[in-house]
Amino acid sequence: MNNFSFDYSVKNPQPSKKDNKVIIMFHGYGSNKDDLFSFAKFMNPDFLIISIQAPIKLDNHSHCWWPLHYNDNMQLKMDTKLAKQSVKELNKFICEDLARKYSFSLNQVYLLGFSQGCMISYALSINYPENYKKAVGLSGKIPYEIIEFDVEFDYSNHSFFCSHGINDLVIPIEIGRESSEWFNEKKIKHEYLEFESAHGINSDNFTKMNLWLSKN
Repeated sequence: MNNFSFDYSVKNPQPSKKDNKVIIMFHGYGSNKDDLFSFAKFMNPDFLIISIQAPIKLDNHSHCWWPLHYNDNMQLKMDTKLAKQSVKELNKFICEDLARKYSFSLNQVYLLGFSQGCMISYALSINYPENYKKAVGLSGKIPYEIIEFDVEFDYSNHSFFCSHGINDLVIPIEIGRESSEWFNEKKIKHEYLEFESAHGINSDNFTKMNLWLSKN
């Protein structure tokens, strides 16, 4: 996974200002950059929105950030080595490529991920806490295997929006609740909401997320 580039889509803000919020999107396993990017037209026009596509191709229009599988106990497991590399390369891509090309500072960045993309958002913000203070995690989990929580760092300026579907069979609601409890233990400020949905984002969830992005 060395020396590769990420494909992505962009929606420029109207009007463009130095302090525009920058929403960086990470899609779920088996999806692509156009998935979450379809929300862009319903979001604040002041946002610079960048949707990045995962580098591993599974099929036509289907990609992932790293391989996932269920073990014999139906527990979701990951390729830890590739996951760590993906997070490292994404941080480099955002800091060195996107920030330079679109002239934004990292304190303007909001990470927004669904499912496996949620794991990306959490990992980037926790592993690189000086870079990313704001994150949105939708129907995902904390990827403990690749998290590097810095006990010496003050995470009090971090703020997350976390949501989960009560009827989610892919990543069960209990996992979403466990993630919220972990954030509480680590004193990471977050808003955790549950919705009457499966593994997806319903209209109520989207509305609440959009409101949080505008206010925070």
